[in-house]
Amino acid sequence: MWPIELIGVPWKCLMFANGARPKARFTLWLQLQNRLLTTDRLLTWGIDVDQSCKLCQGQVETRDHLFGHCPFTQNLWQRLLRWLMRPYHSVATWEDHLEWVISHTKGNSQDAQILRLVYIEYVHTVWIERNQQTFENKSRLADDS
Repeated sequence: MWPIELIGVPWKCLMFANGARPKARFTLWLQLQNRLLTTDRLLTWGIDVDQSCKLCQGQVETRDHLFGHCPFTQNLWQRLLRWLMRPYHSVATWEDHLEWVISHTKGNSQDAQILRLVYIEYVHTVWIERNQQTFENKSRLADDS
């Protein structure tokens, strides 16, 4: 059962009426709440961690970077959109990205349902890949390009 607070949020269309795995939906919920334990959040708790993004080795790892500006995840998202035969949209800010996803996943059309499922699984896959590279020093994804 979801908390009653979800009823008024703009991203509720992502959380309901989809075939994604429960753990993937939970990862998405954490992402949308900015509750994933990214390095910027760990630093605010006083935990000393390497701040660089493990996926691109470029910037400080934040939710906004990881799911919006990281070249690795942008490439993955672009490939997924190409596979879905949808045009790629460039991301200026995290809010722009989320607004685009929400606007294209509303409704019960088959396209919206598929994009909703793919987006949720994409978020979960990125988070699992980030954790594997952070804690096990290995990559699950075979093709990094």
